[in-house]
Amino acid sequence: MRPGPQHSGRRHIRIVRNLRVLTAAPARSPRCQEDARRVAARLTYLRRVTSLPSPTEPVLIVAPGDADRALGATADVLYLCAHSYPGPQPEGFLDTDLASLSSPLTAKALILDTCWGAAPAVRRTLAGLRPAHLPPLALLASAGPARFDHHVLAGPLLEALLTGPRSGPWHQRLASAKTAALTTTELAAHTRRDWKRWQIHYIPGTRTTS
Repeated sequence: MRPGPQHSGRRHIRIVRNLRVLTAAPARSPRCQEDARRVAARLTYLRRVTSLPSPTEPVLIVAPGDADRALGATADVLYLCAHSYPGPQPEGFLDTDLASLSSPLTAKALILDTCWGAAPAVRRTLAGLRPAHLPPLALLASAGPARFDHHVLAGPLLEALLTGPRSGPWHQRLASAKTAALTTTELAAHTRRDWKRWQIHYIPGTRTTS
């Protein structure tokens, strides 16, 4: 009679890979670049986090019309600090017309630090860039104007997101990170800001692959 399977006693080791984070700002906005660099500087100290484009160049400066460089980046999390303006053509989306965007959006989470970042036209565009076979995109953005500088939320939120649990749907992880960030002492001085404007959206992709 053959002996039963032998158990070596070895434990399965779960490999936790680095999370890749891209921070971007438009070339025509020195103020957004300054805010983005301030946020990116905090991420360089986090373990198992890789800043893109590189640790020595932690902010991607996007030229007008070139937002695909940011949205199409191979990253887990995208943080885009920009200006946006209302109208039929939101040219303020990293100084790029929504209709001209074409790169597949493969990131798990997108934080748009801009006015109207969650406007219906923007969300439809993001869904069209998101490959349908991927899990839905987790988007944190404001559907209307952001009257104050809201980049102060981005640093604590990204730190909570990137150092928190690495399992579960990304929109839930993003919601937990926002809750954690708003309870920090750092944000206690910013209660005047309307953080309720910044909502988390669940965006299934509609882009088909050939």
